[in-house]
Amino acid sequence: MSLLEEIQQIAKNPAGEAESLPFASYHSLEVHEAEQAFIFTQDWVFVCFEADLANPGDYQTLTLAGEPIAVIRGEDNQLRALSNVCRHRGALLLKGNGTLTKKNVSCPYHAWTYSTKGILKAVPYPGMIKVEKESHCLPKFKLESLFGMVFVSLNKSALPLEERFEGLQKYYAEYKVDEFNYSSGIDSEHWNSNWKLAMENFLEGYHFFAVHKETVEPAAPTKKVYYIEGNADWSVSGGKQKNLTRTLLGKMKSKDKDIEYLTICMPPNFVCLLYKEYMSWARALPTGPTTCEITFGVASRYPYRLTRAELEFNDRFFKEDREICERVQEGMSSQRSKAGQLVELEKAIVDFHQYLAKWIFAKNDAFLSELNLKS
Repeated sequence: MSLLEEIQQIAKNPAGEAESLPFASYHSLEVHEAEQAFIFTQDWVFVCFEADLANPGDYQTLTLAGEPIAVIRGEDNQLRALSNVCRHRGALLLKGNGTLTKKNVSCPYHAWTYSTKGILKAVPYPGMIKVEKESHCLPKFKLESLFGMVFVSLNKSALPLEERFEGLQKYYAEYKVDEFNYSSGIDSEHWNSNWKLAMENFLEGYHFFAVHKETVEPAAPTKKVYYIEGNADWSVSGGKQKNLTRTLLGKMKSKDKDIEYLTICMPPNFVCLLYKEYMSWARALPTGPTTCEITFGVASRYPYRLTRAELEFNDRFFKEDREICERVQEGMSSQRSKAGQLVELEKAIVDFHQYLAKWIFAKNDAFLSELNLKS
C-alpha cells in the first residue's frame, strides 16, 4: 500500500476508530505535491479580513501552490486578486502586506507600472520596441468574501463561497461577524513544521493543559473544551473560559462568570477563535513538505488596540504553539514508531483528515460514497 493509499484508508475511520496520519504524511514530497495539485489549486483559500484591506491601495500577498498573488483594494474600492509577478521578466511586485505609496503597482526591477486593476500603464525606455500594453496585463484570480472574510481560488470553477461553507453561516450570523469591521493587524511567521501539524494544533484544545499551562489553561481549561459538529468540509468546536479582564482572551463586555467561544475550521488553511466582540484567526500555508507560513490576525466589532501586556501574552502563546509544532515535526522522521489513536477532544482533526482525503482523492467516487459526501 502506498503512502497516499494509507492516508486514504485511515481517513475513512470515524471518531472513536480514527488514528493519526502516518508520520511520513508530514514530510513526504509526494504528499506535498498532491496537496498542492488537488487542494491548494482547487479549493478556496483564506487570505485575510476585508478590514485588513479597508482603504484603496491596501494589499496582502501570499503564495498559493507556487503562484504569487496580491490581493489589492483598488482605487475604485473593489478587491481584486492579481498575479504578483511582473509581465516583463517575472520579478515579484509586492511583498508582505501594506499600502501602496502611489496609486499604482511598480515593478522594482525595471519599473513597469500597473494600475490596481492589473492594467499595464507604463513601460520606461522602450526604445524602438512597442510593447502592447493590452497583452501584458496581470492575470486575475477568483476572489469572494463571506462575512467580511476574503478568500481566493486558482480554480475558475470553484463552488460559490456561500455554497462551499453553507453549514457555517448560522454560526457567523449568530455572532454577527459581518460587523467585525476593525482589524488589529496581521503578523506572519515561518515555521519549521508541516502546515497540517499547525492546523491540527489550532483545531484542538486537548493540548492546552500541557503546552499552554501558564497562558491559556488558567483562563480556558482543557476540561471545558467540547466538539459541536463537523464533516469533511468544515468543523465547529466550543469552549468556556473565565471572564477575565486583563488578557486578550477576557477582553469582553459580558459580566457572565464563563464566556463561551467557538473554534471554527474552514479548511484547508483557516482556523479562528470566535467571540461575541472579536475573532482571533490563524492562516496556514505550506512553503515545503516540512515548512509553512503562519499568519495571525484579530478582527473586532469595535476599534481596539492591544496593550503591551496583551501583546506579550500573544507572543508567549504563539511561541508555545510554534515550539510544539516544530518539536512534533522532529518526531515525524521516525521510521520505527507508528501513529496512534485520536481521542474524543480531537474529533475536529478527524474532520480535517477527511477533508484532506476528500480533496486528494476527489475523483474516487467509491471513497466519497463510503464517507457519504457530496462530490
